[in-house]
Amino acid sequence: MSTPIADFIDLAEHLDRVQEPWARNMAARLNRFLSGETDDVAAALDLKVARGKRWRGASVFAARDTAIREAAEAFFPTLKPTQQAKELAAALLRYQASAWRSDQQKQNCPYQADDLRAALWLILTRVDYALAARRIRKILATR
Repeated sequence: MSTPIADFIDLAEHLDRVQEPWARNMAARLNRFLSGETDDVAAALDLKVARGKRWRGASVFAARDTAIREAAEAFFPTLKPTQQAKELAAALLRYQASAWRSDQQKQNCPYQADDLRAALWLILTRVDYALAARRIRKILATR
């Protein structure tokens, strides 16, 4: 039976054999943790985020931002980014005030993938509040 540490060791050894530079970098980072150089996995992996933030939180916001960009492109492709942001913000507010109240309890998305509500559900499952158009515009600007 394997243990989490054994799995980390196996992963580091595997990555060390991969020729890609990113794999070697990850192996070196894992080995920093495994060798005891640091007992903080996030520090060993160079998961740097702003002071006072956690890297897990940063990944949740990154997933939300990706969902916002994909929704804007899929459902408002002909609009300029400012108008995309306004439309998406309005749709998020409407959805949050109505169907989201019951949909947030569901483990799986209750809508078809080509439905705007599916995109809104995905965005709100990442971070449970609607954003202002100005904030969405900033997210869209980082495509």
